Amino acid sequence: MFFFGSLGLSVALLATAPLAIGVTPVRGALEIQLHLEEPLPETFTDALPSGAVVRVIYPLRVRRSRTLMWDGRVWKGEITSRVAFDPLVGRYQCELLLDEVIVTSAEVDSAKDAVSWLTTPPPVRLGLKDIRKLTRLYVRARAVFSVSTTLLVFPDTEGTDWVSVSVVPDASSNSPTTPVSSPTPDSG
Repeated sequence: MFFFGSLGLSVALLATAPLAIGVTPVRGALEIQLHLEEPLPETFTDALPSGAVVRVIYPLRVRRSRTLMWDGRVWKGEITSRVAFDPLVGRYQCELLLDEVIVTSAEVDSAKDAVSWLTTPPPVRLGLKDIRKLTRLYVRARAVFSVSTTLLVFPDTEGTDWVSVSVVPDASSNSPTTPVSSPTPDSG
């Protein structure tokens, strides 16, 4: 009995996180790079050529670890990667939004490139007031899938589990590149 219980635990620990989070401290800001490790659900990829708006919403939390109290919220928001097919020009309109404000946009020719925009959106830079204590910051994110048309919005029922990653400070805080820590699945 003990053997099978430990075997199940080992298999659970070997499972990869559904979402990879890259965090780079850059001069008073955090640059966030997200990559969905799982493929999009088939219903969402099938909806791409129909003209429906396909979204992957990444709720994001930046928190500071504390020992005596609950963890303090540093930043909370959403990164939304949105794609819609324009049948008049035959191209996919791609947008990246940070808290409902368009950060960047592009047009791509193929459904493969549109799926890539949804699963690996361009990096986003979050300006934070005080990130002096980087050793105690961590980032939590998940992916929520959504499809909508002009008249109908399908509920956001499908998504991934939350993933947490610690912010790894660089020896010199002015360096634009910092090693990215590996994500770990988070149960809550």
